[in-house]
Amino acid sequence: MLNLLKSELFRMRKRPQTWLLLVVAALFMALFYGGPTVATFFANDANAADLKQNISLVDIRDFGLSLNSLFGGIMLAIFAAGLFGNEYSWNTIRPLLARARSRSALLTAKLSAALLYTVAFTFALAALTVLFSFISTMVAGGDWGFTGERLLDVVWYTFGLVAVNLPYVALAMLAAMWAKSNAAGIGVAIGLSILEPSLFGIFGRFSFVEDIQKGGLNQNTVDLLSNGLTSGDGWINLIVTLIYTGIFVALAYRVFLRRDVTSG
Repeated sequence: MLNLLKSELFRMRKRPQTWLLLVVAALFMALFYGGPTVATFFANDANAADLKQNISLVDIRDFGLSLNSLFGGIMLAIFAAGLFGNEYSWNTIRPLLARARSRSALLTAKLSAALLYTVAFTFALAALTVLFSFISTMVAGGDWGFTGERLLDVVWYTFGLVAVNLPYVALAMLAAMWAKSNAAGIGVAIGLSILEPSLFGIFGRFSFVEDIQKGGLNQNTVDLLSNGLTSGDGWINLIVTLIYTGIFVALAYRVFLRRDVTSG
């Protein structure tokens, strides 16, 4: 399995998509911070003070990092779907299986590669967010207010971002594998993240729906980021999130081990 993982990591480094997703995310965050930074020079005193507060390092968790859960999740769903969708579209799935010791070893290698990329991407995007906030604060002249305790909070929050992205990464891989399509993996993962809260918002006035929502994936990911990993409730949300991840991974093994790949 180790050789398969090395192969996946090598191909991951060589694929332009791996780096392009991070570049796109970085450009988006630069615009997200650049716009308010420029606006501080044209706004009145009250609005300028609010803008400086938003882009400052003090508010990095509520302003910049909170966006990473949405935008970063989309980028990771695209990447995860490609891990299997590309193999089918490029007709490379059969040569890969011929070289692999077993199907489960190949799937384990791909899941491990997805996990490593999720961690690396999420922390890289968080670091870029800190950098853009630092630059914006310096340019706009906002309040620094960034302490070691706040830095530790950023690290814990980033770990939470990794956790909330994992089930959608696993789901994107599962759907792409099942449908043999990148688009299916991306659509299912992103669609669930949008559809679930929308449906609960429509039917949430019923008490039994509220009870169901508490066990839903979206509600637990939202609560995990809100509660953090330093509280008991946050750890409960983490466990539920990992359970969903485990279910999607187990389904992926079941589908792939039974999949007929003789037709590509």
